[in-house]
Amino acid sequence: MVTFLTTCICQCLLVITVILCYLYLTRNFNYWKSQNVQCVKPVPLFGNVFSVISQRKSFIGYLNFLYKSTTLPYIGFFVVDQPSMLIRDPALIRKVLVGDFNSFQDRNVLNNKYDKYGKNLLVSLKQPKWKEVRSNLTSTFSSRKLKHMVPLLLEVCDDMIHYIKTACLNLESIDCKNISVNYGIDAISTCAFGIRTNSHENSEFAIAAKNILGTNLTRAFQIGAHIFAPILVKIFPMKLCEPHSCLFLEKVLLKSMKERERLKIVRHDFLDLMKDIQAKNPQLFNHDIIVGSFIQYLLGGFETSGSTMAYTLYELCMNPTIQTRLRNEILTVLAKHEIVTQETIQEMVYLDMVIKESLRKYPPLPFIDRACNTTYTIPNTDIVIKKGMAVFISLTALHHDENYFPNPMLFDPERFSSENKSSITPYTYMPFGEGYRNCLGIKFGVLSVSLGLINLLSNFEVIPCKDTPSVISYERNGFLLTPLHNKIYVKFRSLNA
Repeated sequence: MVTFLTTCICQCLLVITVILCYLYLTRNFNYWKSQNVQCVKPVPLFGNVFSVISQRKSFIGYLNFLYKSTTLPYIGFFVVDQPSMLIRDPALIRKVLVGDFNSFQDRNVLNNKYDKYGKNLLVSLKQPKWKEVRSNLTSTFSSRKLKHMVPLLLEVCDDMIHYIKTACLNLESIDCKNISVNYGIDAISTCAFGIRTNSHENSEFAIAAKNILGTNLTRAFQIGAHIFAPILVKIFPMKLCEPHSCLFLEKVLLKSMKERERLKIVRHDFLDLMKDIQAKNPQLFNHDIIVGSFIQYLLGGFETSGSTMAYTLYELCMNPTIQTRLRNEILTVLAKHEIVTQETIQEMVYLDMVIKESLRKYPPLPFIDRACNTTYTIPNTDIVIKKGMAVFISLTALHHDENYFPNPMLFDPERFSSENKSSITPYTYMPFGEGYRNCLGIKFGVLSVSLGLINLLSNFEVIPCKDTPSVISYERNGFLLTPLHNKIYVKFRSLNA
C-alpha cells in the first residue's frame, strides 16, 4: 500500500512539474494575439525557431520567410519563449533606427561581464558607454585620415597579386572567397595592428582572425546564445569571441605598440590614431577597451570586405560584359594618374555602382537587430513593444524585394547610376545598417574593396571554371551570408599572358 501511494505521489508530482514547465514556457505566447498582431504560431520550448536550431533554415533564411509571409508593416514571432518582431515597412524602419533611436539604442547582443574580450566590442557595449566609445572612434574613419592608409593598402594589394601570379594561375579552380578574406585580413592587420601578415601564406595572424568567431556549429551556438538565449550564457561558460585567438591578437597588438613607441615609428594608421584618442581620454580608453576596439576593427573589416569582394568577383565572372566595362574604366582612369589615390578611385563611377549592387544582392550584414530599452508604442497604433524586446530588420529580404528592386536576383549596377539611384526608396537599401549604430568602418571597407578590385581587374580576367556555381547557395549555421562550404570557385587568367 505504501509503495502504491508513493508511486501515485511521484506520478502526480511529475504531471504537475510538466504542467508548470509548459505554462512557464508558453506564458508569453498570447502576447501578439492579444494585440491583434499577425504572428507565427509558436511551439513550446522552441517558439518559432526550431527550424533554425535544427539547421533546416539559417536565421537569415527564417527572417526572409517571415518577411515574405505578410504584406503588413510588421509580424510577430517567438525566439524560444520571448516575443520578437520583424519590421518591414521603410517608414517604421526609419523610426526605429533614427527617429525614435532613444527607444532602440542597444543591440540584442549580451554584454557578458565574464567575457574579457567580447564585453568590450562595440557590438556588445550598451548605453551610455557605447556612445562615449563610438563618438571617440568615429574620427579615425574620416576621409582625411583614410587618405594616409591608401599606400598601406596598396602594399597588401601587391601581396595578393603576387600570390595569385605565383600560386594560382596554373590552377583550374581557385577559391576567390579565401583570397578575398585573406586580403581583408592583411588590410586590417597593416592599418590597425601595424604589421604585414601576408595571410595568403596561412599566417598565424590569419588563423587567429578567422577563429575569433569560428565557423563550426559550437561557435555558432555560443554566438546565437549571446543574441537569443542569454540565460544559457549565464549558466554555461560561453564566450562571444574565441579566447585563445583573442589572446594571440592582444599579444600581437601590444608588441606592435611597444615596438612603435621604442622606434618612434609614425604610419598614420589606426594604431597612431588610437594613441591620440587614448591621450585625450585615458580613463575611458583603458587597455581592455583598446584591445576590444582593435578586435572589433578586425571582425567588422575582414569578413565583410572579403565577402563583398568575393561576391563581386563571382558576379563579374558570370557577367563578362559588366567585367569588361569595369576593367575599361579602371584602365582608363589609371592611365591618367601616376599613383592611385582616393581621388583616383572617386573617378571610377562604374566601380562604385558595381560595389553598391554587390552590397545590395549580398549584404554583408544580413539583418539588423535592436533591443527596445523603453516601453514603445508603434506610431498610429495601440501596439506595444515591451522593454527588452528584440526587433529585427531583414536586409536580405529588403534588398531582394521586387517592389523596391525589380528583378532582384539580376546583377544590375545601373540601379545605382546617377539617374536611377535617387528613385531608391529610403531605408530599403542599407548594406552597412543605418542611423546611429550603423557600421563604423563603411568608408574603410569600401576603400579596401575598391583597391582590391582595381588591382585584380587590371591584372587578371575572372572567368568561370568547372566548380563555379550557377547560383550561390549558403550555409545554414552562423549569422552572416556565408557561401556553401565557405568557398566560391572561379579562375584567374592573366591579362599579360
